[in-house]
Amino acid sequence: MAVTLIQTNFYYQSSQGAQVYHFTLVLDQSGNLSVSEIQTPTGLTICESASSTVPTSVLDDIQTAIGQVRDLMAQTSAVNGQLIYANETSKTFTFVTNFSNTNYRVTTSVADFILTRVTKTVSGFTVETSASYTGTIGFDVFV
Repeated sequence: MAVTLIQTNFYYQSSQGAQVYHFTLVLDQSGNLSVSEIQTPTGLTICESASSTVPTSVLDDIQTAIGQVRDLMAQTSAVNGQLIYANETSKTFTFVTNFSNTNYRVTTSVADFILTRVTKTVSGFTVETSASYTGTIGFDVFV
């Protein structure tokens, strides 16, 4: 029998006075970090697309939590760095020494709301963006 980590959940609480919200950050096996659910003080789950109903302080706490998870991942990563985009949709990073397989994870960190997709090889990886992008995308590689 083999065991494979599929995802890691980080469960948070955000307090705004007497109002307490809960949210979960999910880090999947590909290194994608997302908000899976936000619960109101009454226990109702808020859909991500309905972010206008979430208080700004809770949204700020979510961004802080995302930063904390990324910091935690960076402290335990094998390789990290930044890719600089200039109106581009992809960048490739090449390892100094090839990995023996593609059983590693790559997490990306981008300040703008843009989707990224990572394609891995033993010699490196390519980070594709959902649209032409100008800016910096950080990355961490976990073996």
